[in-house]
Amino acid sequence: MLDLRTLDPARQSADRRAALVIGFAAIGVATAAAVAAGAGGWVIAAGAVLALAELPWFFAFGARWRLLSDALAGVPFAWRGDRMGVWATGPVAGAMATLVLVALLGFPGWLALLCCLAGAGGYTALLAWCERRYERSILLDLTVLELRFRRITDARRNVEPADAPRPRASRWPAGSP
Repeated sequence: MLDLRTLDPARQSADRRAALVIGFAAIGVATAAAVAAGAGGWVIAAGAVLALAELPWFFAFGARWRLLSDALAGVPFAWRGDRMGVWATGPVAGAMATLVLVALLGFPGWLALLCCLAGAGGYTALLAWCERRYERSILLDLTVLELRFRRITDARRNVEPADAPRPRASRWPAGSP
């Protein structure tokens, strides 16, 4: 059973990828069934666009197990995990999904272009919003701060101040009564 709400990042990445693969399979089966039933070429195009629209989510859920190490290393939000793939495919997927809707509604060319640009930006913004929400839900920023403060206090424990009194050497050899 898929446990999509688990807090274990490795399990969450694997389970969400499995859910997305199930989604890809459902799109493929539905498209094949529609074509077998006699649907036109627009069904194949719509199935391809739906699969393309799912691709950025595949990247977003892919490297969740690396988020903490990336955040500790100082990697900015936009480049943590596999987000490079999200930002590369998100605008294209948003524009294509909007294009399918605009074509079905019969918008004129200039309005279709504006809608595709808005769809590209809107879909990418939706992806970024979901990723920020995820990072907030796992308290990633607070965890990074806590771990950085621990490193600072650990480093201070090992260093003595310059004006601290030095212990005197004992007159007795070590181990003698």
